[in-house]
Amino acid sequence: MTLPTTKIVQELRRFRGQATTVLELMAAVGLERDARRQLIRFLDALVIEGLLQHMRHGRYIMRRNVQMVSGPIQLQSAGHAFLSPTEYCGEQGGEGDGGGRPYEDDDLYLSRYRLMGAMGGDTVTALILPENYERRSRSGRRKEGLVIAVTQRAHGRLLGRCSQQRNGQLLFCSEPSGIQFTVTMTQQWPLAELDGKIAVLAIDRYPTAQSHGEGHIVELFGEAGDPQVDVKMAAYRQGIPTEFSSVVLREAEAAAVAVCQQDYAGRVDLCSLPLVTIDGADARDFDDAVALKELADGYRLWVAIADVSHYVQPDSAIDQAAWERGTSVYFPGSCIPMLPEVLSNGICSLNPNVERLVVALELEFDQHGNRTAMKAFPAVMKSHARLTYEQVQHCFDGGEVSGDDGGEDCQDEAVDPTIAAMIQSMYRLAHQLRCGRNRRGALDFDLPEADIQLTDAGVPHFVGRRTRLESHRLIEEFMLAANEAVASLVLEQRSSALFRVHDAPDLQSMQSLQQFVATFDMGFNVAEGGVQSHELLKLLKQAQGTEQEYTINRILLRSMKQARYDAENHGHFGLASEAYCHFTSPIRRYPDLIQHRLLLKLLAGNDRWPGESLAALADHTTTTERRAMLAERDIVDLRKCQFMEDKVGLRYAGFITAVTAFGFFVELNEFFIEGLVHIRRLGDDYYRYDPEKHCLIGQSRRQIFQVGNSVTVEVLQIQADKREIDFILPALSQQNVSASTEKRRPAKHKNKQGGRHRTKGRNRR
Repeated sequence: MTLPTTKIVQELRRFRGQATTVLELMAAVGLERDARRQLIRFLDALVIEGLLQHMRHGRYIMRRNVQMVSGPIQLQSAGHAFLSPTEYCGEQGGEGDGGGRPYEDDDLYLSRYRLMGAMGGDTVTALILPENYERRSRSGRRKEGLVIAVTQRAHGRLLGRCSQQRNGQLLFCSEPSGIQFTVTMTQQWPLAELDGKIAVLAIDRYPTAQSHGEGHIVELFGEAGDPQVDVKMAAYRQGIPTEFSSVVLREAEAAAVAVCQQDYAGRVDLCSLPLVTIDGADARDFDDAVALKELADGYRLWVAIADVSHYVQPDSAIDQAAWERGTSVYFPGSCIPMLPEVLSNGICSLNPNVERLVVALELEFDQHGNRTAMKAFPAVMKSHARLTYEQVQHCFDGGEVSGDDGGEDCQDEAVDPTIAAMIQSMYRLAHQLRCGRNRRGALDFDLPEADIQLTDAGVPHFVGRRTRLESHRLIEEFMLAANEAVASLVLEQRSSALFRVHDAPDLQSMQSLQQFVATFDMGFNVAEGGVQSHELLKLLKQAQGTEQEYTINRILLRSMKQARYDAENHGHFGLASEAYCHFTSPIRRYPDLIQHRLLLKLLAGNDRWPGESLAALADHTTTTERRAMLAERDIVDLRKCQFMEDKVGLRYAGFITAVTAFGFFVELNEFFIEGLVHIRRLGDDYYRYDPEKHCLIGQSRRQIFQVGNSVTVEVLQIQADKREIDFILPALSQQNVSASTEKRRPAKHKNKQGGRHRTKGRNRR
């Protein structure tokens, strides 16, 4: 039977100050005699933790009020967890009894030995250990707790690795928590064939403090270490579907393979317009095309976006699948598409020299890049060239341009000179648009992205920084202009749509940033009502060309709030835009598809929006976007770890990108790799963290480690399952700790074993 541990503790608190026997406690709680041994085991655990006293004659006494808290737990890679209290069960006790809510807004630390079978995400009830509460004021040590009950389980199925034991038993180790289960059966696979495989386990019995859990295998992913299995695991953890149903695939196959004559009805014919697509060399789906005409007093820009809404009807099976995914998910060397490839790479893709249905914008700008007129309309187009960023950059730099015919062999074709001339005009307009955004205070974070190159087997053989060309900026400016134009066009007829919203950063984070950049003799003004984007733009310009430019760009970006989708327009702080939406990528983003449907309704004179509310759509698409980002980051971090696995012991030059209380992160110059130098491996001195200056200061030798410092590191270890890379400074390894330095360490920073206390901050990132 399951012991009612919460009720037992409540009875012990009711008897506080009075000794009680096991039988008396059983009667008060209503336990049967066969639960006696289990109850004694639980009471002894409370005695070990100092929550109870064991008296003579088998009596127990609780001399002080014990606080109970409830809430979800977040499991860390090291095995411990943190409980975020949502309910406090302690009495509003008198002076000195520890009652009330002394720990509000503070997480409870749970060591891996006090989880009692709880897993990440579970909602638990825990007891706050009183000895830590007494010491907290003088040592600063985090309060700790003991789980006594799991009130709500977060998982019915788990992802993990199977391993065959010597006794023939098959164990399942969950990823990444490491909790073990005994496999009792599988649906279709012999147990002996599952050794070393990644699988999904359905839980039959949850683990306890004394025993493993039990379960049966319901899904098999494949061999551990297979690159495709890695992707499936990342998607599964975030709840991202990886396969389309047969119904969805049949609907996609039934879609047209070419534009029909009846599709021309109500559409403008743009086939003679020299529209071109500009994408990466490895792109397979093209959802935007551009053309430009330079006028005597300005520019006329056409932006044509694939009309996915024509082929994906609301409430169809394809639409439901696209809604569920919310976005395509991009990994190094692979992709989980939002739409089946027969659509995304076929009839919806603006492939060269074939007719395609689009929603087009015709935008006019003056010579300074200010928009003077705009109109939107459904159209038919034909791409005149499939260009890559490198080709367009080559043209801008004065070379000849070649176009791609779109075939698998990617044979080059000469591009009409009018397209080359048009590209030069495009650069002039893009420059004016960028200057206009800068004038209004738009922020442009020029941070590198990872360029992970894989072998044919999917193994990373190089991790560098992706080069950002002027051709990238050109397309970015045109897409920004198109998105802003659609947002303003929609706002003219209705107040609700699917806007892309970016709120201003909070005052506290900006004040912290202000203190940090002051150490580099830089600064910006923060008004009482919040910071203005113009001020942050000034900061970026101050940092431009300095050693701290990359770091300040990165820290400022981390200080900003995340953009989101919203049914109401609240503006976009980062772009300094009064109204902004996503419209230009309907093949890979569901919000863009919704915006197409809404815009086409408005153009047809219908401003009603049936079905699911836009507010619910905004929340859902924000959630799917963020889970995609987590999955993408997970695989990028894994590939970086895999790339570094054979480089343990090698030394590299790098620079410090972030400093925390538990150490500092170093990014290598040669590769786009970041790792941690933990403070416990700085063995030459005792280092204190200065939170205002974001640096570590040696108390004896006064050596300072701060953001931007150049260092040489040695690769210590790679923990790919935790996505962690550890470095050391060869000159300051742990072996260099002197006895005199050890004696100089302040006593208040030592626990009973003489080591520095761990805090929540030591949970790496």
